[in-house]
Amino acid sequence: MELQDRVETVSEIDVYHSPFKACQFDLSWNFVTWTALDDPSRYLTEMKRISRSHVLLVTCNNFQPGYPWHRLIHRLFGFPWTHGQVQYNHITTVKKMFRQAGLKILEYGAIDTPGWPDPSGPRDIRLHKKFSVPKRKPDWKVPIIRMIKTDRYPFWMRLLGKWDMTFRKGVFKLPLSHLFYVLGMKP
Repeated sequence: MELQDRVETVSEIDVYHSPFKACQFDLSWNFVTWTALDDPSRYLTEMKRISRSHVLLVTCNNFQPGYPWHRLIHRLFGFPWTHGQVQYNHITTVKKMFRQAGLKILEYGAIDTPGWPDPSGPRDIRLHKKFSVPKRKPDWKVPIIRMIKTDRYPFWMRLLGKWDMTFRKGVFKLPLSHLFYVLGMKP
């Protein structure tokens, strides 16, 4: 069975009362979109309900030095803020949410660590100018499925992958990481 055959996308559901059964999944997870919700803590409770054991949240990292620059770019160029509620982009806040939801924190750390403050200026401005237009969505064509299937990655990607996974646990890389994650487990 192919990887893409094992992935099912469900959209337009009430994320606070999803149609999934309690304990339906081994892992419930969200990658960076949860901070845009009205009530992230309530969403985390729903994630806990549908998970048999583990819950994972990945989000933007406001602790890295590129973050103030990113906020400034939005102000200077008038780009709408599309990165969720900023108070949830702090690792201490997310860890506190996990504890309040009754989840045991198994691991937390930093990922997407290019080795320089991210996002960088000109690339960030170009992406926001191109994709901040209402109703226009980015066309993110990434050949990762083919790379996973063939286990053939470009050298630069393998190199950055090794760098990124080194010391990912804890907060050692937090100052240079674009994202962080918190992994919790139901008691």
